[in-house]
Amino acid sequence: MSDKQKIYIAGVGMITPLGANVEMTAAAVRAEISAYQEIDYFDKDYNKIKMATVPDAALENCLNEVLLKGNLSAKQARLLQLATCALYELLPTLSNINKIPLFLAGPEQINVNDCGINKQFLENIVGQSDINIDLQNSRIISTGRAGGLNTIQLAFRCFESSDQDYVLVGGVDTFYDKAILDSLDSADRLLCGEAMDAFVPGEGAGFLLLTHRPELAAHYDERIVFLGEPGNGIETGHIMNEKPYRGEGLDQAFKQTLHNYNGPKIATIYSSMNGENYWAKECGVALLRNKAHFQDPITIEHNADCYGDLGVATGIVLAGIVTEKIKNGRSLAPSLIYCSSDREQRSAVVIHHHGAATF
Repeated sequence: MSDKQKIYIAGVGMITPLGANVEMTAAAVRAEISAYQEIDYFDKDYNKIKMATVPDAALENCLNEVLLKGNLSAKQARLLQLATCALYELLPTLSNINKIPLFLAGPEQINVNDCGINKQFLENIVGQSDINIDLQNSRIISTGRAGGLNTIQLAFRCFESSDQDYVLVGGVDTFYDKAILDSLDSADRLLCGEAMDAFVPGEGAGFLLLTHRPELAAHYDERIVFLGEPGNGIETGHIMNEKPYRGEGLDQAFKQTLHNYNGPKIATIYSSMNGENYWAKECGVALLRNKAHFQDPITIEHNADCYGDLGVATGIVLAGIVTEKIKNGRSLAPSLIYCSSDREQRSAVVIHHHGAATF
C-alpha cells in the first residue's frame, strides 16, 4: 500500500454502554463484561426487552441547553448528547486545529418522519463542543451500519482533493426510541421472552481524528495506526426484503479493500454481527472467497455481545478499540473491520500499524 492508499489515526473518542472513553470500553470488552439489561419497554407479548444503554448519569452534563439551536426531538437530543460526550477525549487536540471537516454517519431513517441528524445537528455539535468545524465542507450520511466506514472513504477523497491535514469522522446512533423498538418488535428481532434469533439494541458514538501525514499521527502514539481505503458492496438480498441472499455484497467489500493489500495475513476480523443468525452466511462467503488474505484459523470478534448493536457507530468504535490494542501492544497483526447495514450497504477496511505491512 502506498502512502496515498493509507490514512492515519491521530486520535480516538467514544462513548458506549461499557464506558465513556476508548480505554474503558476496550477493557470491558477484554473482560467480557456485558451491558445488557432489561429496560422499561415491553414487547407485543408483554415481555421486558433487553437493551444496552449509556447510563443517563453519563449524559446529563453533556448538553448546555442555553446553546442549543432549533427544536430537537427527544431522539436528536440523545444523539447530540452521545456525540458531544464521545468528543471529550479529542477536545485537547481539536482545540488546536483550525477549520476541520466533519464526516458524520447517523441513523438510517426507518420512515419519513424519523428524526435523524441534519445540518442543524452539526451546528449544535459546534455550539456544544466549541470545535472549529468547517461546516461548508462537512457531510452527513445515513447508510446504516456501513456508514461509519463510509465516512473513512470520504476522508480519503477529502485528502486527495484538498490541502487538509486533518479530517474528523464519526458515527452516532441509538435504538432507544419507541418507533425503532416498535419496528424491531413487529419483525420479531428483539431479544426478549423466548426469542433466540434476535439481538440486543444498543447506542453509542465514536470519532476518529484522521490525517494523511504519519508524523502528525506520531503525536498520538509511537505505534502509528493506519487504515487502508474501505471497500464497499451491495447486497441485493438484504434482511429488509425477500430477494435471494447470497452474501455477495460483503464479498465485494472484502475484495475492494484487499485489492492492493500484500502484507501479512490478516489475523482478526472485527464484525458488526449482532446475534441474529442472518449475518453468519455472508461472513462465511466473504472469508471463503478471500481466504488467501487470512490466517487459518481466523479469529472473528463481534463485540455486540458486550455492548449491544451500536448501529452506525459500530465501525468507528471497532476501529478505536483496535487502535487501543495496537497502542498497548495487545494486537500487532493486521485486522479487518466490516459492517453490514440492514439494507444493502456493506463496507470493510484493513487496519494495522505503520511499517508492518506493504501494499
